[in-house]
Amino acid sequence: MTHETFHHHTTDLPSSQLALRMLLQLAWRNLWRHRKRTLITLSSIAIGFSLAVISIGLGDGSHNSMVRNAIQLGEGHLTVQPPGYLASPANHRFIPDGQTLAQQMQQLEIAGHIDPRISLQILASTAHNSVGSSLQGMDTQHDQRIRLLKPKLIAGLWLEPDDQRGILIGVGMSRKLKAKVGSKVVLMAGKQSGDSQAQLGRVRGIFASGVSELDDFLVLSEIDFARYFLLGESDSDVADTPATPITRVAVFLDNPDHLNHWKTQLSTVLKSEHIAVLDWQEMMPQLVQFIIVDDAGNYIFLTLILIMVGFGIINTVLMSVLERTREFGLLRALGLSRYHLLLLVFAESLLLSVLAVTAGWLIGGSAHLWFASQGIDLSGVMNESTEIMGTFIDPVVYTELSWARIIQLTTIIFITTLSSGIYPAIKAARVTPVEALRT
Repeated sequence: MTHETFHHHTTDLPSSQLALRMLLQLAWRNLWRHRKRTLITLSSIAIGFSLAVISIGLGDGSHNSMVRNAIQLGEGHLTVQPPGYLASPANHRFIPDGQTLAQQMQQLEIAGHIDPRISLQILASTAHNSVGSSLQGMDTQHDQRIRLLKPKLIAGLWLEPDDQRGILIGVGMSRKLKAKVGSKVVLMAGKQSGDSQAQLGRVRGIFASGVSELDDFLVLSEIDFARYFLLGESDSDVADTPATPITRVAVFLDNPDHLNHWKTQLSTVLKSEHIAVLDWQEMMPQLVQFIIVDDAGNYIFLTLILIMVGFGIINTVLMSVLERTREFGLLRALGLSRYHLLLLVFAESLLLSVLAVTAGWLIGGSAHLWFASQGIDLSGVMNESTEIMGTFIDPVVYTELSWARIIQLTTIIFITTLSSGIYPAIKAARVTPVEALRT
């Protein structure tokens, strides 16, 4: 567009009411005066943005994989247990009437699964060795933990529902105890009174979960077998008592997004000084801290991308401004105000920002969709062990980006690119006609 054409258009409108459409048209034409430079800038921003999208998408995917597996192997999305048990687990801390508690929870019609469990600190012994371990009593036919552990059996069979003495142990514990399928294992637990009690178990199967905390220390049994220890702790007669003590109830939600809703509902219905309702973040604080630290690493990478983006925008727009100093002086001499000159250059940054975000999502979004469907196999990178923080990452990780994350990345990149145009715009607005026309 020539200066005469521009002057013709500007005389149709007062300088204080310069049409936004005209401003954007001028900015668009100025932006593409040096097509090669603009394309190089857009390409560098788009590639950097794409790398950030993939990095954060893989980070979210691996974190979500860890959380899903930790919830499945652990105590669910929500856990109902005695208050203080997490800070100070002890065998004498339990819920005396688990049946009534389960009935109260069933009345809420929670969209998910409710699994009563018993967790005890015990000493497992054979004729060869003794190992401190955790006895987990559960419904071995319906508990959600079955989905991950049953396929991991490497010897023996899964427990039958009427097996009152059968136990499952991890491959690490089997080595320490020198126990195999059919071996007898004495399980001993201390009582609050200082006495001890013991039960005899027989190994029905051995699993290899790939998580050392489970393989080395976990003993699984039917919930009725583990209940013998709680009844012994309360000095109840096993045959006569109608009580069904448990240590906790694990709640697995069909829709994890409803976690806060169901936590509030459970806390209201089960309101008691003897009951605490905890979510998975409260049950696994170390995992939450690890994810926060790992996320920080991804954002450091994003910060480096933003620095690159900022310098790219400043370079493109500032070079354009410096090359047009004489032109800006002429426009000022023709009556264009500093305000409108600032808006003109800032509009160029605005258009460049929109193009950069669009190009970034075209490339980064396409890469994300590819990795979201095909995934990346990390088993070779992690030496065939994907265990981390007491849980594990699925061998094939898929990128995952929530809408909140998409909006967050878009906003950060857009604001960064737009802010990078402030200095060139101010520099252009400071041009004086006399000095500019002398250049």
